[in-house]
Amino acid sequence: MSPLCYVLALVTAVFAAGCVTLRRKGKAFEGMMCKFMASFGFLSVAIVGYCTNPHNTYYFCLVCFALFFGFFGDVLLGIKEVAPTFRGKLIPLGTFYFLIGHIFFLSAFISISGFNLIALLVGVAGFVFALVMIKVLKMKADNKLWIIMSIYYGALAYKIAASLVLLLADPRPAWWLAFIGSVLFFISDTCLGFLYFTPVKRKNVLVTAELSTYYPAQILLAMSVALM
Repeated sequence: MSPLCYVLALVTAVFAAGCVTLRRKGKAFEGMMCKFMASFGFLSVAIVGYCTNPHNTYYFCLVCFALFFGFFGDVLLGIKEVAPTFRGKLIPLGTFYFLIGHIFFLSAFISISGFNLIALLVGVAGFVFALVMIKVLKMKADNKLWIIMSIYYGALAYKIAASLVLLLADPRPAWWLAFIGSVLFFISDTCLGFLYFTPVKRKNVLVTAELSTYYPAQILLAMSVALM
């Protein structure tokens, strides 16, 4: 992998650490700017990784689309920190953009490993589980958001299963990164779900856990392009 990829990953990690630190200190605007720079860093890692090792253009394009939609999701969810008036509109919209991003990641994995019925069933199980748990935990979500969130978790579960299928078929470093990144994304978004839709007392702990798993997840998924 190109040394430039390592440099970009390190710079992205620095901005990510800055975002976590600033958010814990209550500096929403500064934290938001660091988050935007880190999101841009994910795309940079994938692009530079492909340019120095142009191996699979289709996989690269799908991952870039995934990171691109994640970037816009980050923008929308970041804006709500400085404009809480629009929180009710920005959270569903940001979640929807991230959902599209996860579908692109999923498509990237399937493009390499092919369709797997067991992975699909894991996704369906994730959807049903989320559908039930959102109601059991009495999360503050209307019917439309309830369905979107359930589909979102189904996509996350399917994504993890598809990356695992890919890894088991070909245990190269790229697919290890894709699998670990997918698992970390699931952890991050679970923390985010509790932050957004339940009355959390120790908010800083969940914010730290969410961001500390989200950034490594995106970096690892972006670096899978460079290590193909």
